[in-house]
Amino acid sequence: MDRKRAKRIIKAMAKREGKDENLIREEMTKAITMGYMDTEKQKIWTELFGKGHIPDPEEFIMQVSNRAKRNTI
Repeated sequence: MDRKRAKRIIKAMAKREGKDENLIREEMTKAITMGYMDTEKQKIWTELFGKGHIPDPEEFIMQVSNRAKRNTI
């Protein structure tokens, strides 16, 4: 998956939820940050995104999608 497709996914989510795309990104960013802060999930977080890296929503979608496609999560 590429960044352009990830952006389309966010746009579709916003439309489905009846919300602004920026609000969806803000909500995703909060959820991503909470996931990053979860000490029990640090090992998988590091495997997915690298140590100390918090991805933006598009990067998160791309990486998780690619991993799910390979069935390695």
